[in-house]
Amino acid sequence: MKQLLFFLYFSAFSVISYSQTTKKVLFLGNSYTAVNNLPLLVQNMATSTGDILIYDSNTPGGYRFLNHVTNTTTLNKINAEQWDYVTLQAQSQETSLPQSQMESEVFPHAITLSNAIRENNECAQPLFYMTWGRENGDANNCNNLPWVCTYESMDDVIQSSYTFMADTNTAKVAPVGAVWRYIRTNYPSINLYAGDGSHPSLAGSYAAACTFYTLIYKKDPTLMPWNSTLPETAANTIKLATQTVVFNALSNWDFTGPPATASFTEVVTDGAIDFTNTSDTADTIFWDFGDGNTSTETSPVHNYTESGAYTVSLTVTKCGKANTVTKDFNIDISLSTVYFKRDFFSLSPNPATHYINMSSIKTYKTICVQLIDMTGKLVSENTWKSTNAIKLDISRVQNGIYFLNIIADGSHHSKKVIKK
Repeated sequence: MKQLLFFLYFSAFSVISYSQTTKKVLFLGNSYTAVNNLPLLVQNMATSTGDILIYDSNTPGGYRFLNHVTNTTTLNKINAEQWDYVTLQAQSQETSLPQSQMESEVFPHAITLSNAIRENNECAQPLFYMTWGRENGDANNCNNLPWVCTYESMDDVIQSSYTFMADTNTAKVAPVGAVWRYIRTNYPSINLYAGDGSHPSLAGSYAAACTFYTLIYKKDPTLMPWNSTLPETAANTIKLATQTVVFNALSNWDFTGPPATASFTEVVTDGAIDFTNTSDTADTIFWDFGDGNTSTETSPVHNYTESGAYTVSLTVTKCGKANTVTKDFNIDISLSTVYFKRDFFSLSPNPATHYINMSSIKTYKTICVQLIDMTGKLVSENTWKSTNAIKLDISRVQNGIYFLNIIADGSHHSKKVIKK
């Protein structure tokens, strides 16, 4: 029996380890984040599913965005790591202030913080921490701000403010307040509030942690086994609420766009297409030529061996997000032109400064190399006899993009080269 339990434990550990994800998160806010140690709750959830959370925080009591933008600790911590996410939690009442007041006291500082986060790491995401309305509304401000007199109306304004800030800053929002609303509506016996009717109880912080865990790791919270010290029934109910509001609707809370947009131009000649990648700077590039062949070159030339209709796609990724563009082509293979594949020349270096070296596994009787500029003008033409290796001098050619037309024993090939 012990051996069986060990095997099951080891198997489970192996599965968890295989899918391990590490994230770095900085939590910025105030006591709403600090109480019950929200970052540690998220870390414990991640650990329970074999994931890793590396975190730091700055959460002085009562802090507003306007305090964080000038706080040395906040700014130093933003620049201390290559964070995946930086959570931004405003003071609990400032996101329910009059619109004109938020436009001067809240929204500009959210922009400043978001910009600072991305200046440190262009792939870091601001993650706005949507809080909640007071348990029975905000009695202190009710006379002057009637929309905060009840939980529901105050919560509506807070949700709208955080959604606006996420949208404005092309960021994400952690909809903790929306999860709380779902629990309050459907499971009112779960008390999310501390005694002051404002701060979260352990159950309230657990709901917040479930929300952050789900968004950061994009995992179903109902499969996360850690319950803190909550009764299992309450913890499972909170996980289910988070699954419904967050996991099943991740795109609703994501206002980010593709960091890089895919685009390309092309020149079609008989059965060859010379592609020029005009995408934004990307981390990875992947071409699918529609005939079973692919490439990771920046701007490849592809030769088709059969006439037909082909769909070419270019996918670029940056910061873990992909963007794809497709184009359709009708290819007509010229009967008078034969294109080499395995036996033709390799070129290096490209880009080149002084020489371009070309070599082939096959020796040709006659090799003619034409260098043509982007206007179609013939820049140079050279012929070699009985060789499989060529060294083309381009030292006197102006910097720019050129095409090499290689004619070897009557067979043709074209390659784009860059002189720098």
